[in-house]
Amino acid sequence: MDSAVPRRSGSAARRTAAIVAATALSLGAALGTTTAANAAPPAGQITDASFTWGLSGEAGGGAFFGGCNFLSAGTAGNTGSSRLWTEADGFYSTSDGDVTIVKPNAAGELVQPTWTTKCETPQGTPVSAGSTTSLSKNAVVFDGGEGAVAADGSTEIAWTGSFTVAFYGGLTYWTATDPVLSLDAAGNGQLTATASGYGASMEDMTQWVPVSGREIVLADITGAAADEDGFTVTPDYLGRTVTTAGTPQTTTGATWGSFPQSFVDFQQLTGQSSYWYSSGGSRDAAKPTTPLAVSYSLANDPGTDPGTNPGGEEPGEGEQDIDVTVPAAPEPETGSFGWAFTSADAVSLGTAVQVGSTFTADGALNTIAVTDTRSGGAGAYSWSISGSVSEFSSGTADFSAGYLGWSPSVSSAGAGVTAGAPVPSTLSGGAGLGSSATLASSTTAASANIDAGLELVIPSDTPAGDYAATLTVTALG
Repeated sequence: MDSAVPRRSGSAARRTAAIVAATALSLGAALGTTTAANAAPPAGQITDASFTWGLSGEAGGGAFFGGCNFLSAGTAGNTGSSRLWTEADGFYSTSDGDVTIVKPNAAGELVQPTWTTKCETPQGTPVSAGSTTSLSKNAVVFDGGEGAVAADGSTEIAWTGSFTVAFYGGLTYWTATDPVLSLDAAGNGQLTATASGYGASMEDMTQWVPVSGREIVLADITGAAADEDGFTVTPDYLGRTVTTAGTPQTTTGATWGSFPQSFVDFQQLTGQSSYWYSSGGSRDAAKPTTPLAVSYSLANDPGTDPGTNPGGEEPGEGEQDIDVTVPAAPEPETGSFGWAFTSADAVSLGTAVQVGSTFTADGALNTIAVTDTRSGGAGAYSWSISGSVSEFSSGTADFSAGYLGWSPSVSSAGAGVTAGAPVPSTLSGGAGLGSSATLASSTTAASANIDAGLELVIPSDTPAGDYAATLTVTALG
């Protein structure tokens, strides 16, 4: 999937000319890649769980004092006054127990930064204090998590350890400890942790007040599509309102929103509150949440420990009957299920056009032809077609797959075929296609042609270039 963003110049007239001259935005030939169908993970015990999260672009952005904002492993010591961290302090750490700090290098590999490289972009240039795209993209990794998936599909995972978020080189910082992830069967829930730190003031540089630990919501999560290995989801931010005690929230523009209410309330004590919601400043475009990736090993249906008897006695010998009923053989199934794109050509979205504070482009997915002639057998036949998109990239620049949305439709469809719900871009108030979304489904054996209109909405400060992404289509039948 390829995408191009127009190059911008200093006037509206020149900008229009540049847009016309830009390379066409297109969805490339990788379209049509098929993977195994997603399904809700079965009940079982979770081990070796990890998550990787950068919180926001702002958490790795440039600062007018102290070089940059950054993440550090563990709990930083109290300096006794509000002042910049130095290498000699020893507060900065990229590893502490099960917690590691990483950032991408020029090759896109996640590596542990050093004191010198923590304030550099992946390309090795210093992050810019005035930019919302010149970011270090540092992230915290928690390993060693344990938990369970319940019979109803709900999930809970707990981790041990701490990470610290330092702004303005350490003039203000806070720590999150022992995060817990809780999701219901629909993939909705929260990532919580115990937050503590110090209250600082940009007006009074001597202010340094301890903030006692309290549980806060680090992230609200909606629609995490978990399987047996984990999931990736962008926590809620865009379009979320919050009550503030200081600078009012701005609710206009493409990137307005907020971290959870308890998160912002806590940051009111640290002096960081307005960095975690849209406050109308030039940095608002860097404040939305970044994707949260969770992975784990799932041991299905653990059952009884083989080393003990159910009553808790020592192992011994015993006997138990096993019964089974074998029914009559069902009627043989006939026919088949299959699907294919009707064209192997790339899907072109044309050239992005500036609309207010965004660039937009649209097009249409190549038609997917589904053929289902199955009959007979033990029961009814059904199918579903879904898809998701990888991150768009152009050289060293990138933007979220959540900026792409679609509106599915079906034609030449038999009874029982239903188009999937529209999924708007995250900048249009939707969830975007960073997570799997349904194109169409059927409750019975029926053929259909599936189409979808595509709409891309991206921030106007996205670097110009020809971007590429991959659409992965999943068929379950």
